[in-house]
Amino acid sequence: MTQHIMGNKSLVFLNESMSRHCFIYKAKNGSWYMELADDEYGEQYDSDLYGPFNSQQAADDYLDNFSNPGGIYYDKKGKMKVPKKAPNGSAIISPKKSKFGGYY
Repeated sequence: MTQHIMGNKSLVFLNESMSRHCFIYKAKNGSWYMELADDEYGEQYDSDLYGPFNSQQAADDYLDNFSNPGGIYYDKKGKMKVPKKAPNGSAIISPKKSKFGGYY
């Protein structure tokens, strides 16, 4: 496990072989969200946003619906703003409405 600094935020990063952006974080409202790039080697600005999830574990479990991103950034502090849209500008994808049949 490695700790990285992203802007002024300290993040925990698991697995150094990340091939596409994946970031799971707790927002100020206590809900969890997952940014995930669509394509291999996709970056944060390419990412869709999934959520809200009730827990980090629920977001991790939902990630099983996708190919392995190779690594995941986590922010468990709960200081992130509640998102209004995805980094790529699209609407937040509710896991309940996902084409992958999410149930969180």
